[in-house]
Amino acid sequence: MLGHLYAEDAIYFPRSLSASDPEALFSLCNAITSRPGDVVLDASDLVFIDPLGLATLRATLESQPYGKCVFIRYMRDQISFYLIRMDFFHGLNVEGINEDARNSGGEPFKCVELIKVDDQEQAEAIASRLVQAMTGRPYDADADASEFDSCLQPIEYALKELLGNSLSHAKREGRARASVWVACQHFEDSDTVRIAIVDNGCGFLATLKTHEALKDRTHMNAIQVALIERVSCNRGPVLAYESESQNQGVGLTTTARIAEAAEGHLIIASGDACLHTASKSEFCLKNSPWAGVAIAFSCKRDKLPHVNIPSLLPQDDFVVDSEIRFD
Repeated sequence: MLGHLYAEDAIYFPRSLSASDPEALFSLCNAITSRPGDVVLDASDLVFIDPLGLATLRATLESQPYGKCVFIRYMRDQISFYLIRMDFFHGLNVEGINEDARNSGGEPFKCVELIKVDDQEQAEAIASRLVQAMTGRPYDADADASEFDSCLQPIEYALKELLGNSLSHAKREGRARASVWVACQHFEDSDTVRIAIVDNGCGFLATLKTHEALKDRTHMNAIQVALIERVSCNRGPVLAYESESQNQGVGLTTTARIAEAAEGHLIIASGDACLHTASKSEFCLKNSPWAGVAIAFSCKRDKLPHVNIPSLLPQDDFVVDSEIRFD
């Protein structure tokens, strides 16, 4: 087995496995999936990995056929410790990893360790955890509302919608085994919050193929259509979260608006397309498509208190349940 570590046909990690260079990230994941048999990864050049890198790589490993082994060589200690601390290896059959680096107590006001989302109830709990990591404080519905606290519940609402949508759409088109992975971290040196929500399902184009708003059957047009509010709405005027299959179709739209209002953006990849929501930059992933949907959120934490987040929600929102009223 150790002979694999000295293989000459190893796949090399890029320097950064992150939303800062999505093309390099998806190229690596495509190379892993395309390589038949066991795979050797050389991490000697890897110096940075963020939530998108964590979630996308984990979703890639999850989708590999049974019996296919992945070996990683020459990983720097700080990267190895970070992967352990963020629970990257949880659920994998791993050798050569010192679990002492794992922080069993977590850092709830700084990060959400990598986690696989299985159902709607879990998604709602994770949304609450994401709000804590994003803002650095918990939401207390019984406390007196302050200028900052008033933004927490709308953020949680948008994230619940986004996670619920990922769960329901990823498993369509015969992808019953598709999974959704989530991670978040606040980087103190730049005061930047990064969140990743990644699935290895069927992608936007497959789920929106019959939608009247889809004018061009391309992955890029499907991403653009998915950003239109209400496109993924699958319920009428009923109370919020009545069933796990229902959502208002505003999660992706509102999350993008929150990011941009807080000096950030989304990176959205699906199929052979990748979009930067703030700059409207479009990237082609022709040689390294992503089968599902990968979303990277980024914003400045200190800008969130100054954003009127309720105003970013669709103004014709017909839901009147007190759980999601923000006045």
